[in-house]
Amino acid sequence: MKTSNRILFALSAVAVALASGPALASAFTAGTVTAIAPDDVLNIRKWPSAQSQVIDAYGPGEPISLTGRCKTITTNVSFRIDGHGSAEWKYARMKKANVWCQVMTNDAELGWARGKYIWPE
Repeated sequence: MKTSNRILFALSAVAVALASGPALASAFTAGTVTAIAPDDVLNIRKWPSAQSQVIDAYGPGEPISLTGRCKTITTNVSFRIDGHGSAEWKYARMKKANVWCQVMTNDAELGWARGKYIWPE
C-alpha cells in the first residue's frame, strides 16, 4: 500500500510539473546572412577567431541557425540572444565590434561567425 501511494504521488507531481511548466523553446534561433557583398560569403569558423579553420560558408540572404550564444572575444564575455527582444535589439548587440555568434551548419557542425553579418529572426 505504501509503495502504491508513493507511485501515485510521484506521478501526480510529474503531471503537475508538466502542466504548469513553461513550454520548451527551440534549441536554435533562425537567422539570415546579411551585410556582405553579393559576390562574397560569410565564413563559418571552428572557433571565434578570424585565424580559425573555415568549416563552411554561406552566401548573402541564406538562412542560418544560431544556437543563441554570442561572445565578445576581446573581453571573453558570453551573452544570449535567444530570449525575448526584437530582432533589432538582438542585432544591435550582435553587430558590436569583436562579437562572434555560435551557429549550426547544414551538416550539423557547430561553428562561429561574426555577429554583424547575421540578422536574427
